[in-house]
Amino acid sequence: MKITKVEGHQIETRRAYGHVSGHVIVKIHVDDGPIGLGEASDSRCEDLPALIAQYNELLVGTDPTQITEINEYLGRHDFRSTVSNNHCVSAIDLALYDLNGKTLGVSANRLMGGKIRDRIYCCYPTWGWQLKEDFDTTVGYVERLVDHGHHLFRFYISGDDAELDNRFLSTVFDKFGDKVRLKQIDFSGRFNDWHAALEYAQVLRHHNPFHFEQPSRNLRVCAEFTKRMDLPVSLHTSTLAQAIDSIELRACTAFNLCNVHRGPTYIRRIYAVAESAGIKCLIGTDQESTLGIAGQLHVGASVPNLDLPCDPMGPMLYLDSPAVERIHAEGSYLTVPDGPGLGVELDDDKMKALTIASA
Repeated sequence: MKITKVEGHQIETRRAYGHVSGHVIVKIHVDDGPIGLGEASDSRCEDLPALIAQYNELLVGTDPTQITEINEYLGRHDFRSTVSNNHCVSAIDLALYDLNGKTLGVSANRLMGGKIRDRIYCCYPTWGWQLKEDFDTTVGYVERLVDHGHHLFRFYISGDDAELDNRFLSTVFDKFGDKVRLKQIDFSGRFNDWHAALEYAQVLRHHNPFHFEQPSRNLRVCAEFTKRMDLPVSLHTSTLAQAIDSIELRACTAFNLCNVHRGPTYIRRIYAVAESAGIKCLIGTDQESTLGIAGQLHVGASVPNLDLPCDPMGPMLYLDSPAVERIHAEGSYLTVPDGPGLGVELDDDKMKALTIASA
């Protein structure tokens, strides 16, 4: 079996609060077998033909069963695209798991060692910047979550107004009580000073999140914050080198890991590093469409060290999906697809409707 062609589509999907995200959908064709489906999540390619030409130049004629070899090979390539190199590699990696799973008639998580859990606990994002534009509407996003039978949400701070953020979280808990639970308070790397980060956190700590996330982009600042925080502190971790640095500096107690960083093949290696060092793990990002969410869930189903609630909530975040069936979401749990490969089938009519004209 050899790869004969790589095909690509640029789609757009609307988020519930109005933003529109792009996703590059890739299809890997082989000479004798099914089509592998992948996704560069939350990505817009300004020159899709150029990206697809590179994929074909690099991959046509190669053996699609050599997943790790292809992942390493693509990881050294500069795609020179508006889609990041990591996202470009991730799309192919997901498609290879989908292709090989379909060929063997097994779910993608079987290729990763097997499924040890059937569902993943996930949250819905809320953003502090929206509070300044429309406080009540932002509260309404949590109400929508509850109306759909979910309860777990996370909060990105406004960045400069801890009292406003505290008022929002207090309003949410006053309104919904034990119908909701705060998954994390996300600092998005805003602070250059651990004193300021800790002071901000102390205003919000009483809302009892599962963890705080990314106090700074400086690992030493994160280390000082983590030393003084009684809850887990997570960091977005995208490379093995970053993981080692974070462990050595004690910059966090949890890694936030996601497939957009070169796909399951690469990111699972960071899970292994975390396990060896006693670092907790969670699945990060909330921005994937259905194929991307499926990939996240298959990884989450197969790793032993998934220790904290996770971030992907595409079924609630997006109003549109290119799939025949969306990922099942119930009670803030996402069900791991059980079909062959990623377990997602694309709907041709939906794909046509969501594909942008310029692509």
